[in-house]
Amino acid sequence: MTMKFNIKNIISAALLTLSLGGLTSCIGDLDVKNINPQQVSTLDKDALLNKIYANMMLAGQKAPDDGNGGDIDGIDAGTSTMMRELFYLNELPTDECLWIWPNDDTDDLNYNRWGDSQKHPKGLYYRLMFGVTLCNFYLNQTEGDASVAEQRAEVRFMRALNYFYMVDLFANPPMVTTMDDAKPKQATRQEAYDFVESELKNVLGEGDDNSEVLSDKPMAYGRASKAAANLLLARLYLNAEVYTGTPQWEKAKEYANRVINDGNWKLMTDDSNGYTAYQKLFMGDNRSNGAQEEIILPAMEDGANSRSYGGLFFVAGMTTADVINVYPTRTSEAWGGTIPKEQFIQKFIPSGADKLSVGYPDKVAEASGDDRALFFTDGKREPRITDVSNNKNVYLYVKYTNVHSDGSAIHDGTGKWIDTYIPVLRVAEAYLTYAEADARINGGSCTTDGLAKLNALRSRAHAKKFTSVDLQTILDEWSREFGFECRRRMDLVRFGKFGGQSEYLWQYQNGAEEGQAFDAHFNIYPIPASDINANDNLKQNPKY
Repeated sequence: MTMKFNIKNIISAALLTLSLGGLTSCIGDLDVKNINPQQVSTLDKDALLNKIYANMMLAGQKAPDDGNGGDIDGIDAGTSTMMRELFYLNELPTDECLWIWPNDDTDDLNYNRWGDSQKHPKGLYYRLMFGVTLCNFYLNQTEGDASVAEQRAEVRFMRALNYFYMVDLFANPPMVTTMDDAKPKQATRQEAYDFVESELKNVLGEGDDNSEVLSDKPMAYGRASKAAANLLLARLYLNAEVYTGTPQWEKAKEYANRVINDGNWKLMTDDSNGYTAYQKLFMGDNRSNGAQEEIILPAMEDGANSRSYGGLFFVAGMTTADVINVYPTRTSEAWGGTIPKEQFIQKFIPSGADKLSVGYPDKVAEASGDDRALFFTDGKREPRITDVSNNKNVYLYVKYTNVHSDGSAIHDGTGKWIDTYIPVLRVAEAYLTYAEADARINGGSCTTDGLAKLNALRSRAHAKKFTSVDLQTILDEWSREFGFECRRRMDLVRFGKFGGQSEYLWQYQNGAEEGQAFDAHFNIYPIPASDINANDNLKQNPKY
């Protein structure tokens, strides 16, 4: 089946809308007769499956310029998408980037001071639970239908993915797997972790219920296969000590190794047409330029058929600013609202190298000896942020573009909308997971085997190979490889370098220019007050 993103007549759009006034009031809303006589309420299984995947990227059933067309009420539609909110929550509070547009809600994330009514955690919470509800509806409507066993496995994977983010970000989520639970019980973090682990093992054919198993290769690109489940399990196990108190390094290494040795996927290593392999992972033709062999699960966006203010369009626009006047990005949007922090830049360019005379990202990468150092400077820009409202005098990080590496035309004739897919799961994560788990098993230093996995990534980036590493080096390598990919907070928490510590500080941490410690309770986000008020089974996370 070909993926489609112009989704119509799944069920009434009105029935697909969650209210930020409370999730629990609408858990059952999908399972009712259509009240609109102009719409057909017959289930379209393929369209609903598309909707489940599209929930990662698209805001709702309507065009992106319809600000009221989102699935989630009470928040701007473009802001409400899963990938955009993951960027807000996992990047802005960290050492990688700073939001510079005046906005009180986003400043709360910048400065590590959010509460239980902050719109971005609230928006992502409801977006994830909306995804869970879509999955539950599909599973409810197709129960016992052997003709869609593999599709049901995909949906169970997607539900596990949504719940993984709930475990990581909110710790103690409402647990709902049916369509008839008006006020779901709250799971502990351990219980939610166990559910995600169990579901992923089931769809791999290794659990207690092996009736619905993922395919070895995706049924179509962009859909989940066994490699996606193996990599998500590796990520779950890598963070197990944070989530449950019990480390699972051996399991993290085992499941990462499965991905590394899965013949259907591999690291993208082909430099071509003047672009490095690493650049091509984040370009407008990354569905076909070889990057698709590394990107196991993408959030799909297309300038002609699936436009969104909440995907790569947002990230590319927010990171480029006036770069587009001299360096082609192939989108007219260049808002420049997000700038890299000094600590992120210094992972590529050592402290003291305040200015580079070269300007374009490919030249900066060449000068720094690492293809991943995709910064823009013109010899006048500083790596240190001295004005939190100005993007003209600081480096910019131009990782994502809409340029097609083969020179082909972008899909949107207006030159605005993006074709680039966001990598949600890619093979490089398995290499770094393997290396980190290997180091933790061996007293903080990689074996020769673990070191080889790290050096495979550094070789791809034309960076100098490591001869030995410690855990700090591995944490830095996570940032170099996955900068601005919606995961930095998770990695800092796992290494004990986020809330509740003063060993590692970054610019504007907790609102101080030089950085200052903030409390450990910020390592997880609060359950939205609106859902606490709507469901008396829920209790707030500590200190919120």
